[in-house]
Amino acid sequence: MEDNKALHVLGCVPMGLNILFEIAEAAKGINSFKVYKNMPTSDIYEAFKPQENWKVEIYDQGIEDLVFTKQAFLAFSVVGVKSKEKVYKWFKKQTNIEKSQFVNLIHPMSYVSKSVQLNDGLQIEPQCTIAACAKIGFGVNIKRNSSIGHHCQIDDFVTINPGVTISSYVKIGSNTMIGSGVTIKNNTTIGNNCIIGVGSVVVKDIPSNSIAYGNPCKVHKQNA
Repeated sequence: MEDNKALHVLGCVPMGLNILFEIAEAAKGINSFKVYKNMPTSDIYEAFKPQENWKVEIYDQGIEDLVFTKQAFLAFSVVGVKSKEKVYKWFKKQTNIEKSQFVNLIHPMSYVSKSVQLNDGLQIEPQCTIAACAKIGFGVNIKRNSSIGHHCQIDDFVTINPGVTISSYVKIGSNTMIGSGVTIKNNTTIGNNCIIGVGSVVVKDIPSNSIAYGNPCKVHKQNA
């Protein structure tokens, strides 16, 4: 199959493939996928059960010699913030891919304001809302039932887990993971490389390289 007829999926995490393929099918009508492993994993089919109408090819050898055409559509299957950046840099070095080749996969059951500035490589699951004038960086993953307020800035490779509520004028730095059910107060900044624990309520700034959790959210470890 030609490059421009399939979605080329970088990295191989079985639990992430089903939702990725479902969003791609719902958002873009794509049902043909080529998955490229760049690290040892267990048998992909132990956890991944492709639907009958999906055409899936798995490549785990010889990917050092891959050459993607400029027309190839790319996406990540990994959602961990450090894993996404690692996978991107590995494939960038090996194949000279460009960020503009990564497609935005936005489920049609989510709402994104027309004034939102979207970078490439986004995955937005169902029932999400992104309000006016927000800025969303490269490789961001926003999971189901999450809400991002107006004038927020979400930097590259951030993962926002299910059920997160982010108020207005919030800034989240790159490579940060927001746990499920977190609430973030307006005019708050969370730095780069942070982990915000499940169910936390963030009411003040969190510095970069922090592990923070609780209600109110407090830094429990820094520069870890």
